[in-house]
Amino acid sequence: MRKLLIAVVAAVLMCSCTACGGGTSKNTYEDGKLVLKVWAPDEYAGAQVKAKFQKWIDDLNARPEMETIGVKLKFQAVQQMPTTLNTSAMAGNQPDLIVWDRFATPSNTQVLYPLNDLIARDGIDSSAFMAEAYNELTVYDKEGNAVQYGLPMNLDPWGIYINTDIVNEYNQGKEASEQIDVNDLGTWTKVLDAAKKLTVRKGSEITRSGLNTTSADGQFFSFVFTGAGELINTDRNSPTYGDTVLVSDVSQIQTDSKTKRVYDTLGFFQELYDAKVCNTGHGGEDAFGNSLCAMTYGSIYFPQKIANYPAKNYKMLPYPARDRSYAGKTATVIKPNEQDANGMLNGQAGGMLGGYGLAIGQPKNKAHRNAAWEERVAKAWEVIKLWTTDDEINRLFFTATESITARADLLSDEYYSQDGIMKDIIPYLDNYKMRPSVAGYEQFEANICRSEIQKLQEGSQNALTTLAAIRDDGNTQLRQAQGRG
Repeated sequence: MRKLLIAVVAAVLMCSCTACGGGTSKNTYEDGKLVLKVWAPDEYAGAQVKAKFQKWIDDLNARPEMETIGVKLKFQAVQQMPTTLNTSAMAGNQPDLIVWDRFATPSNTQVLYPLNDLIARDGIDSSAFMAEAYNELTVYDKEGNAVQYGLPMNLDPWGIYINTDIVNEYNQGKEASEQIDVNDLGTWTKVLDAAKKLTVRKGSEITRSGLNTTSADGQFFSFVFTGAGELINTDRNSPTYGDTVLVSDVSQIQTDSKTKRVYDTLGFFQELYDAKVCNTGHGGEDAFGNSLCAMTYGSIYFPQKIANYPAKNYKMLPYPARDRSYAGKTATVIKPNEQDANGMLNGQAGGMLGGYGLAIGQPKNKAHRNAAWEERVAKAWEVIKLWTTDDEINRLFFTATESITARADLLSDEYYSQDGIMKDIIPYLDNYKMRPSVAGYEQFEANICRSEIQKLQEGSQNALTTLAAIRDDGNTQLRQAQGRG
């Protein structure tokens, strides 16, 4: 049924695009301007985010620079973006500009237009962008050449949101040693302790969750990163490039630094699950918004999502640094920000860096790549340049949409110095990492990691068996996706 619904949605979108003259056979003009279709994914379908982004598009359309380019943008939020885009590109009805979820790039290069020649022709300075974001849009071809499929638009660091009203309520009447300092929750141990303290029970029922562990499976990579670890081998010169970094010899788990960090993350998850600090019904944003969950996970857009809920006082924290090492269920507290015996950093506060790029759609069928499409490609590229490389326009973008720019050279803008979550999180951006840029990663995260961690949560397997399943099943799926199966 789900596949059928996706197909129906894609068909409707293609029909609507064709009806407005957006296919590759001819171009559509309004007020003498070429109409360019802009698609953005699920994140932009929410009322708050969508309204801000639509206003930005309207304001951009009214700029004299757009008059010079001679285009008008028409924005549409699209669900199931990669699937819908691929279906539309088959018929030549793909969008002209795409607000593209960068991590999906390696598996969708056939529907994205390569920008190398345009970047070189126009002398685009890639160093102006945050490297992690820029590189997430880079895919290496079979000859080992780097191909760029977009320019980064924004940064979307995820973190832990903590309801400060709940913390203040808990702290009342407590000795200083028992109080929670929201400015000092930078380690796994301190977050675990705070989660236990903030959990409220009525008999066996959890009436207020201390920490959202129901959705912890989706935060796996962030916690691996805060253990200063990786999960995928991204060294292109390695014979195991694209595999997991996990060793198969159980006796080496405690001594192989890369495997150890992944194992400790699973050990920490198991400890969180065993602590029972979350009601299974408190995994959504509504629980936090209604003060039923004291700490949860969210992106930089989370405040816009909960704007209509009662909770108004909260703070965003980076994911905490690893300071716990596990042997079975036994935890030993270690010092983060120090090196282990293999010279690896024990842990640092940070997390996963999400965000979007601006890309250009490309028909799968070369017959659809006609003169009309080429004209739209040329115009779309001019819009991307204006949006991302013009300082004034870029400032208008990130202030209008309340987002963090991907322009590293503009992160010192005074807009980010105002009190709020951006001021809290920007100092940690250098500790944030993009998802591994290898083919098959999306399916590996969704189908392998999250599925196995849910089994850990249910208690049907432990950290060790979860690690083995992620390694074995993960390597199989990754190799198949990369043509090495």
